[in-house]
Amino acid sequence: MSPRRRNILTMLDNAVRWTGIPARVTHGPFDARAIHRKNQPLRWSPLWPIAFSAALLVLSFMWPSALWTSLGAVVAAMAPYLHAIGPLGKPSLEDDEREAALRKDAYLFCFGLLAALNCIGQLMFMGLYLLQGWSSAQVVMMGASAFMLNLTLLGCLPTLYASWKWRGSMDASEG
Repeated sequence: MSPRRRNILTMLDNAVRWTGIPARVTHGPFDARAIHRKNQPLRWSPLWPIAFSAALLVLSFMWPSALWTSLGAVVAAMAPYLHAIGPLGKPSLEDDEREAALRKDAYLFCFGLLAALNCIGQLMFMGLYLLQGWSSAQVVMMGASAFMLNLTLLGCLPTLYASWKWRGSMDASEG
């Protein structure tokens, strides 16, 4: 081989190594970094923001004039963080078939539960509005509190579902 040809092939090899793909292929999907990744199941952590946000909604039912919505915004801001460190936090392009099915099931569960809760919640809001004679400001505060609960549920429910269904690093040894 001529030196010029070897130089071009060496440059191409270096360009491929720069992408990091050969290292990923060499280590395989079950290396120590993949098993001990940061996306571990969070079985109890998503329950705290959900419970706190639901309690804020109940408190806003009891005292609609209070500013519970600002606390709900703080709780809803925690949900993306929990999603990022949970089992669904990695990009979906890196999912195998089992993880893709888990991701799909988690989001279907979340959207189904949110649809059912919002249908029931709208009826409940209309009934409470008529029975208690809320003012426009109270209705807006209740709507904002319900919106914050929806944001929290949207961020935490898929992580909660996937954490309880995820089998984790046991799959590496089962082959």
